[in-house]
Amino acid sequence: MLRYKFYMFILYNEFGKKLKDVLNSLFPGLIREPQPIRVPVRRRDERQRGMRR
Repeated sequence: MLRYKFYMFILYNEFGKKLKDVLNSLFPGLIREPQPIRVPVRRRDERQRGMRR
């Protein structure tokens, strides 16, 4: 839980961003940036939707 709160502090607080920059300059790659991930979304077939109603 503490790790999660620290991570949120670093991501969303201005001082946290500066702290992350300092830590990454001392230890490169210590705190990574979150990367967006594409998730495929299956769409339902319209014929199947009509049958369930």
